[in-house]
Amino acid sequence: MSSKELGQIHTVNFYNRIDPTVPEERILNYDVSGQLCAQLSRMVRQGNFFKLVGLDMNLTAAGTLGGGQVSGYIRYYAPTLGRCAAYRAAFAAARNAMKLQGINMSDNEMYDFRVGFNEQGVQGTGGTTIPNQATLDSTNPLSLVSTVDSVPSVFGVHNEGVLPTVTGVATGDLFGSGFNTLGVQGTPTDFVLNDSVLWTGSEHTASLEWEAIPFMMSWTPDTTDIATQFQFRPDPALYLAIMTGQLQVYLEEINLDGGATEIELTAAVQISGWSSIMGDPSKKKKRSSRGKRSRRKSKK
Repeated sequence: MSSKELGQIHTVNFYNRIDPTVPEERILNYDVSGQLCAQLSRMVRQGNFFKLVGLDMNLTAAGTLGGGQVSGYIRYYAPTLGRCAAYRAAFAAARNAMKLQGINMSDNEMYDFRVGFNEQGVQGTGGTTIPNQATLDSTNPLSLVSTVDSVPSVFGVHNEGVLPTVTGVATGDLFGSGFNTLGVQGTPTDFVLNDSVLWTGSEHTASLEWEAIPFMMSWTPDTTDIATQFQFRPDPALYLAIMTGQLQVYLEEINLDGGATEIELTAAVQISGWSSIMGDPSKKKKRSSRGKRSRRKSKK
């Protein structure tokens, strides 16, 4: 497959002016689905995974003098089985709560179930909050992951109902040693060294750990005339699946040069399309298995 077979590419632009002395402004939330709604003049729902085929970022100083360097991470969540199930469960909870109050969410074309990336996206400043963020009590907003009680965690609530096969840290009994067939060992081996728990043993767990892409940029026109941009490109025949179309840029280090007090960060996110995560793949498998019927040819 060539890059031309991916289809139309939508470019979503983000601009942020950052004061390094304000910790909240070091966290930038890119709401791709929200920006596409305004760009395409139609509802682009958050309950999709978005196909990221490119990401460009550059850095300039705010004003006419100075420059700086930044480094950090671009965080995102990949659409796994457990994470998508958690999102659908939170959507169903909101739909049922609205139904109890006599509201049908489908009747309002302006409504879309939208949750934040994490609690930092809620508390941040500089336009980093998620518009029309969902809430179940009119006070506390929902986010995919959260470490504070005032921001309910979609993944965390889902995991409370998932029974893991393995818990804690392996203590040597994760793998069985079987029979002592060799006859020369005091204790049979389990054929594994450095025992550890790589996953919970349940594919329905919604992992709380985000995926991350590291980056570094520089802009110093007053001294050595260095301008370093960041460009991310997957393989031309592939794409990066971004759950709910949310990217969070975390600026870990910010250094200013030449008297600059603020920096400007511009990003262009390139999306080739999106696909819904609201369908349950397990139900599709059941329907397909029931739909298969064996046909026998009658012999005359």
